Amino acid sequence: AYFVMFFGVAVFVIYLPTWLERDLGATGDQIALMFLIGGVANVIAGPQAGKLSDRIGRKGIILLACVGLSVVMLLTPVVLDRLWVAYPVFFAAMVLVAMRISPFSALLTALVEDHRRGSLMCLTVALGQVGFAVGGAVAGPLYADVGYGSNAILGAISVLGMGVIVWLWVPEPQRGA
Repeated sequence: AYFVMFFGVAVFVIYLPTWLERDLGATGDQIALMFLIGGVANVIAGPQAGKLSDRIGRKGIILLACVGLSVVMLLTPVVLDRLWVAYPVFFAAMVLVAMRISPFSALLTALVEDHRRGSLMCLTVALGQVGFAVGGAVAGPLYADVGYGSNAILGAISVLGMGVIVWLWVPEPQRGA
């Protein structure tokens, strides 16, 4: 699930700046501002998503974020006809990314015993990094051969795939576990 989670983000994000520069005339400063806005979204949403998942459960938040993020990804090539639209769209995407990562990390740590938690977190981070690397490797040829819309579609499919994995095979731990 970590591999698929980061694969989808990489496929979606890596060529987004190139597409914005080519099709909408974005400058480097405008792209940097978009990533700053996305980082702020992550910092704001991550702790809040974690806190909410502590109260109502983790899987529901993860699944909601997966569906929401896949919709945002699919709509990105459609709604980005002016550069200013990239800012709220990217903000929303990064909020939804944070809504997956924080609760999923908490969910996974609750599923293993204390003495195995470090190994689990190292494995999940490593798999996430490999997913991001493979996503980046796939994103370039896909963008070059088909265009950015294909990156958005594959990213959305990957995000939904992560949701399916969590839904079917990752249990929700009991409260207080």
